[in-house]
Amino acid sequence: MNRREFTRLGGAALLTGGWSLSFAGRIGLPPERSKRIFFEETDIPRIQANGRSVLLGNKFREWAERSPESLKPAWEQFYKSGSIVSDLRKVWAAFEETAVVQLIEPTKAGHQALIDSIEAAIQLPKWEYMMDGDEVLGLMRSSMATSRLLFGREVLGDQIDPELDDRLMKAIAEKGVAPCYRTIYGMEHPDEVVGWRFDPEHPHIQDTDMSRWPEILGSNNLRGAPTMALGIGALALLGRDDRAEMWLAAAEESARTAFQLFFRDGSYFEGLSYSEYLLRTVLAFCEAHYRIKGTIDWTRELDFDKHLDYIAAMQAGKKADGNPDIVNFSDASKSIYPCVSAWIEKHTGNPVAQYATDHFAEPGYFLDYLWYRPNRPSRAPSQTIKNYRNEQDWVICRSGWRPEDAVLAFRSGRPANHEHADRNSFLYKIYGERLLNDPFGSAYNPVSPAWTLRLTRAHNSILIGGKGHQYHNGEEGVNESQASARLIRWNDLGNTVSWCSDATQAYQLVDPQVTSVTRTILFAKPNVIAVLDRVFLNKEARTLEARFFPDNRDDAAKVSANGRDFKIHRPQATLFGQFASSAKAKAGEQLLDLVPGVVDPDKPAETSDSGTFPFIGVTANAATEHSLLTLLVARPNGFTDEPAITIRETGSGWEFEADGVRGAFDTRDRIPKTLV
Repeated sequence: MNRREFTRLGGAALLTGGWSLSFAGRIGLPPERSKRIFFEETDIPRIQANGRSVLLGNKFREWAERSPESLKPAWEQFYKSGSIVSDLRKVWAAFEETAVVQLIEPTKAGHQALIDSIEAAIQLPKWEYMMDGDEVLGLMRSSMATSRLLFGREVLGDQIDPELDDRLMKAIAEKGVAPCYRTIYGMEHPDEVVGWRFDPEHPHIQDTDMSRWPEILGSNNLRGAPTMALGIGALALLGRDDRAEMWLAAAEESARTAFQLFFRDGSYFEGLSYSEYLLRTVLAFCEAHYRIKGTIDWTRELDFDKHLDYIAAMQAGKKADGNPDIVNFSDASKSIYPCVSAWIEKHTGNPVAQYATDHFAEPGYFLDYLWYRPNRPSRAPSQTIKNYRNEQDWVICRSGWRPEDAVLAFRSGRPANHEHADRNSFLYKIYGERLLNDPFGSAYNPVSPAWTLRLTRAHNSILIGGKGHQYHNGEEGVNESQASARLIRWNDLGNTVSWCSDATQAYQLVDPQVTSVTRTILFAKPNVIAVLDRVFLNKEARTLEARFFPDNRDDAAKVSANGRDFKIHRPQATLFGQFASSAKAKAGEQLLDLVPGVVDPDKPAETSDSGTFPFIGVTANAATEHSLLTLLVARPNGFTDEPAITIRETGSGWEFEADGVRGAFDTRDRIPKTLV
């Protein structure tokens, strides 16, 4: 049982009933060391220098060019739409930018814009779009409001009128901290909630069964935001509000629970974008707690050295705009903000954290400017994680961390929030191109055609009888499915690595005729991949199709098939493929059909502008036993010679040679053996 499963089965908390009074009783022991949540006056010169640094300077100039003028239209749009979900978020984004700019380059206009926004926020009846019964909850929007307003308050310092400050702190207590406490309490005690729901007064995302949301959200990244707001709000309200110590105790225990959502090896089940969100919110509270209380060593709550391995392993070179690209399993799409790795470096001294800040981080969050420390000792990640298999049975193998280096990432493992139906799927990037791509931009709403991008048929995986493995129709949102896979072989020889993943359970949930589904991969770095798909069925024959999708977000991908050969072409590289099958098979050029996961007969069908998704489909005729071997060789464009690929079936399985790499798969047992 992993830490996350322990957390969920234990009620998503360390508490067995009520809040820990003994823990609360220890709050006041050390003398308070500071009254400030985010920064000291002595930090301001360093923060101002950060605004001119190589890492943060461009983003700061971008913010400075539109601040504070961006605040007024943001408020006007919110007043027009009333949408707390989308438009109030834009208000807090503009407020955050303006506050950072005011801290680094103060002006009268910036000062007044912050004051006006504080007044406007105080006047709002609520800061959140979710409720428990008739009580307002505090999740993402209340958390944004609380954290940004407290940050703006510190930026203004003694230039804020005491009367306004008093009204602001009362609003933070009632509209920010109290609703966030209600949310955290519901996560810890789901049996006591009245019923979480979207506020009917405000536009919301979709119709969703939220009966299990206290448990679901309590055990994923969304615990982080209310924990942050509850914690920093409580720290700011100590001595002002009698509830503050109770709130602080709740935040401390919730932060500990949030750290338990990570696996022992530092990996995180929702992908890098969501571990980043969880950490940047929880660490904001931890940093303030260090500053004001100093009673807990938060570095003991997570193995941050191993988490740095996870951050490094999940990298995939650079995007076209020069920002970090990542292994985008699930809905993940972006790398860390600098504040996450900067905090780790500050509190652990690990030089890999500084390397991550300088190479793997993309600026864009207010804490970046507060926590970044340039010119700290830096060290590249360990070579030992170039072949990375984590506790979740995710595999990421690479030739290096340069933009042109090869990255092959394979998704086995268990269910997870924000996941796709992608067991035994993989992506492959080399020469700066995603020659095999995990789709971006999948819909959260099952009535959207882009819901298709969540399903097996949109991934580099297999279909059996035209069907993928088990998934859901978004009844509870984008929560986990029931589908699992597991690695059953793993052989790391450095520059050649192989593994076998068993996804039988995932496909049996859809088709009881399925008795075995395995995918075996051999990766000879940097440019040769052998993929062996084996499927066994009980009595009824089924077709087998393996799909191979390139990245086509720029409409620059081309696919072509000719007999047993196919090509996937991108502007900087080409992937050459050849296959052999135990049943008669053919390759074809296809285009993914985007259709809604759920059709509402009372509403017109939605259209999709999610792009086009060409792919190669290798389809074998119906049989009760399948062995489909596909050889893939990558070449940078400009090479005129096509790679030589040969495949030969033998009495014990398959032998192959591709671009000088020789190997074999012994298929006499259900689980193949890889020979190289």
